[in-house]
Amino acid sequence: MQKSPRAPAAPIRLAIWYGKGGVGKSTTTMLLSLLASQQGQRILTIDLDPECGTSRDFLGSDLKHVRQNVRTFLESPIPMPPPVISSGIEGLDLVPCEPDQQRFFRYFPEHSLKLQEGLAFLPPAYRWIIMDVPNQFDNIAELGLIAADWLILPVELTADCADRVSTALRTIQEARAMNPGLRVLGALPLASAPRAGRPRNITAKENLVYEQYADSLGAEGVELFKTIMFRSATTVEEARSNADPRLLHWTARKRFQRLLAEIHARIKTFSLSSSPSPHEPVSHPRREKAAANR
Repeated sequence: MQKSPRAPAAPIRLAIWYGKGGVGKSTTTMLLSLLASQQGQRILTIDLDPECGTSRDFLGSDLKHVRQNVRTFLESPIPMPPPVISSGIEGLDLVPCEPDQQRFFRYFPEHSLKLQEGLAFLPPAYRWIIMDVPNQFDNIAELGLIAADWLILPVELTADCADRVSTALRTIQEARAMNPGLRVLGALPLASAPRAGRPRNITAKENLVYEQYADSLGAEGVELFKTIMFRSATTVEEARSNADPRLLHWTARKRFQRLLAEIHARIKTFSLSSSPSPHEPVSHPRREKAAANR
């Protein structure tokens, strides 16, 4: 008796978002996309950020010649998949953003299912769909959060970034009103530079902010990733500008590989847990365990 062919696994729809610029959203989006494609998986990267950082990283000066992009997709009244083009890297495709058209997004309607519905038209070829979502608390950020199944919050270990936690959680709550299945995988800390001999290899001030995140996010069931990223501008910028993670310093490459492994593990853990309530802003399988131990 022949076995029935196994249905292709549903793509992992992952949004990278937080309500502050400069926390590494585009860097994380690009390098996770590159590392996942190097594992032989088919990747689709979607650039929703009007600054077009991810699109420029992949396409460079060719971006200005691309005629189909996020803007043309959103403007079309016809149900259709988002416009996919080759990134120039094997196994990695791109939906680019429109350069120099930032004002367009201000007039795009709120609570839109356009991207979520458009992704359903894509062929079942992609294992990952990774979205670079802009830091604004607005309709275009909401567009990405509504279309995602999973969310990573890159957070800088500074007081002004930590102060935005309540607003970020409120935005997630609003998105979950349209997308009850959205789950937060965790917060990804960004520190200045490794400090040998210090707790977590970060400064005393950064460690205090880390603990602040752990308390405020932990109260909502969101854990910080064990992997801590550090600003290493030269190596990261070289890798981004050439779309080649081999240019990363080995310590930075190791951190991104460790982060990818953590993401896999957390998705597996979440998938084995029960579905979240649509009225709960964020959830984590360890939340109930912690409550039971009180």
